[in-house]
Amino acid sequence: MERAVTLLSAVAEGGGTLTELARAAELSPSTASRLLATLAGQELVRRDEYGRYRAGTRLRRLAASSLREDPLYELAGPHLEALADETGETANLAVAAGARHVVYLRQVAGGQLVQTAGWVGRTIPRRGTAVGAALQGAVNEGGYVVRAGAVEPDVTSIAAPVFGAGGEIAGALSVLAPSYRTSAARAQRCGRAVARRAAELSRSLGAPDALATATGAAA
Repeated sequence: MERAVTLLSAVAEGGGTLTELARAAELSPSTASRLLATLAGQELVRRDEYGRYRAGTRLRRLAASSLREDPLYELAGPHLEALADETGETANLAVAAGARHVVYLRQVAGGQLVQTAGWVGRTIPRRGTAVGAALQGAVNEGGYVVRAGAVEPDVTSIAAPVFGAGGEIAGALSVLAPSYRTSAARAQRCGRAVARRAAELSRSLGAPDALATATGAAA
């Protein structure tokens, strides 16, 4: 069981090939293959067309069910809706998934005719991404960060950190938009909106007023 859990954790934190996962879990390829087959039978993992193992539908459902009880998930809803309405772009809530990855928990589509693909449940690297930078507090003086083409070549992400009651960074709000319609001026407007909504969500979570106010004022 311990080996299966270790393997499942490696899949959840980014996935990989059989060889990569066996190495990450310190298992022989034959043992990893047997365990992955069992996990796949329970829909906890799946194998994509490139031979890489990803989180399965059952694992995603279990994760979503547990996260719905988190105040961050519940309180983010109205702020995501307002952000999508204000920017016209897809608004997202993301949290850390281990030390190296980020997972998207919740999403509200904007009013633009062309929108980015659904990202709920998707895991991406922290390094080089807007939400990854936001989760580290690495934002500009406006309280947000912009990254173009970090995960998908034609998508620009704009993110800001959300603080919890203890002053820790609990998550990040972001908008995802096709890069062709995200000029520098529009990215700045969207960034201000993201930072403002992130500050309001931080206040809802009971963040120290100095943190929420600083982010909101910067926006």
